[in-house]
Amino acid sequence: MLRGPTLKQKRNLELQSKITTTDGTGLFVRLIQKPSAIGNIPLILNDGLGCDGFAWKHFIDYFQHQHPIIHWHYRGHGHSDIPEDINSVSIDHLARDIGTILDHFNYPKAVICGHSMGIQVALQAFKEHPGRFEGLVLLCGSFEYPLRTWHGAFHRHDRPTFMNRAMKLGFPILHKTISKNKALWQPLWSILFNTDIPYQTAMMFEVNKSRITKEDFSPYFEHLSTMQAHVFMQMLKSYSEHSAKKVLGQINKPTLIISGGKDTFSPHWVSLDMHHAIPNSELLFIPDGTHCTPIEHPELVHLRVEKFLCPILTQTSNNSCNSITGTSMPEPASRRLKRTASI
Repeated sequence: MLRGPTLKQKRNLELQSKITTTDGTGLFVRLIQKPSAIGNIPLILNDGLGCDGFAWKHFIDYFQHQHPIIHWHYRGHGHSDIPEDINSVSIDHLARDIGTILDHFNYPKAVICGHSMGIQVALQAFKEHPGRFEGLVLLCGSFEYPLRTWHGAFHRHDRPTFMNRAMKLGFPILHKTISKNKALWQPLWSILFNTDIPYQTAMMFEVNKSRITKEDFSPYFEHLSTMQAHVFMQMLKSYSEHSAKKVLGQINKPTLIISGGKDTFSPHWVSLDMHHAIPNSELLFIPDGTHCTPIEHPELVHLRVEKFLCPILTQTSNNSCNSITGTSMPEPASRRLKRTASI
């Protein structure tokens, strides 16, 4: 059985651990468990590329009262170790790591949630451990080959943008260059992401700046500034070459997909394809949502996810949602959704 030393315990509600995998890589994991969530099915949260949790900030605050929350840092991300074999920074290895984490906390089952690249991690994990997941929540991402649609076209048959064509042509060269010249590129990488330039560029072109705050968004760039550039490139290489298309038709558990109409990383039509391919999946479309929809529209996202999770919680814990939330579920959520947005 794999064991890791406990790093810190906060007020008996949050346990921070370093879990050692079979290849010796230490993974940083948080287990957040409020008294009201004990005995309920956990949610395991999977980040996007180069992230250490910024997208889940409000999500954790909201759902920690209903579910144990497991949030972890991928190999080479955040407080987790860079593995000796850099090739193990891959979607396949991340999917296996999820099984290790659930075993460590003695959770036989969970609901798996993914944002951006975390969708492909979640889908691969379902392929690896289909019996362990009672539901999937997939936010703002693709199921395969993300560089094909990154800054591509908002409509399926439109011509790809210059940025999309440049990325597809230039990434193999960039990956090779940075991987072979780590000592040269790392200082430049750190200097760049310690400036305000990436943040201001993203605010101008990538996100809905009227709905996002610097407090919520800047941690992404702070984490990138401390990340090793060659690890980021290796992760992006695995991510860009990965496809979970064959998994979609095999998913027999409740699945909720959330998509933004202004997502430049993963356009809405990709989410539609995923929705049509996963039997009985549900889709929430937020017209002005971008790739950062979870922190742009937290209330809408939380209410819809809460409504989705309610029957899973009831079925797996023999406990009604009413006793957890103190409200009549899901009826008030549906009323509030109608007031919040037209979907």
